[in-house]
Amino acid sequence: MSTVTKLRGFVALVLGLTVVTCSSLVAQNYSSNLHEIVRETQKQGVRPGRITLVWWVPPEFWRAALLAGRTIPADKVEEMVASISDVNVFIVADAKVGAFGSLTFEPQSELEKRLTVTDGSGKPVATIAEAKQPLATKNMLAMMKPLLSNMLGELGKNLSFFVFEGKNKDETRRIDPTKPGMLTAKLSEEEFRWRLPLGSLLPPKVCPKCGETFPGNYGFCPFDETPLKDKPVQAK
Repeated sequence: MSTVTKLRGFVALVLGLTVVTCSSLVAQNYSSNLHEIVRETQKQGVRPGRITLVWWVPPEFWRAALLAGRTIPADKVEEMVASISDVNVFIVADAKVGAFGSLTFEPQSELEKRLTVTDGSGKPVATIAEAKQPLATKNMLAMMKPLLSNMLGELGKNLSFFVFEGKNKDETRRIDPTKPGMLTAKLSEEEFRWRLPLGSLLPPKVCPKCGETFPGNYGFCPFDETPLKDKPVQAK
């Protein structure tokens, strides 16, 4: 296994463990859900000699993280999530791998020139300048930046945060991770795609024939092609 491949796996693992740790997870179901959201929203590049991470952080991530922390009442969580639902945040890191695994990171000013995002209809999603970002978004990033920096060291210090539009003129969501669609981010010549909806945000499905359970965005059992049904909610 090459040094670059090992580093890519390390980056994904560290970021995944970080959000889980920082959320003070208590209940297993919340822990599992948050882990799946992180896994589905992170994309890694494959260019030789480089480490690239593009992490889409939709409002649903914050709902899962806040609920997992279990320190904020559910109704307050919904208020907080609603206050940041008009933006899409992307966290990006791009580095050249040098001798002995050393990393030379691209500065945010350079990444800003090379990063573009398009919605399911292929229309570009505009960035929101810091001066025009909602206060709730600024507060969220002000909390997240030092947290990741302290826990991830050099990698955390070189994560770049970008804020994109989240709503259309009619106030509908520009990119809804719970509905069918496609989200595409492009960094230089490399594309990163999210096929929507995200399975981690939907109730799980079950195959009535074989009994296997699948993510909520599956329509048919991959083993016997049987149409899936919503998994019954177990009584507590």
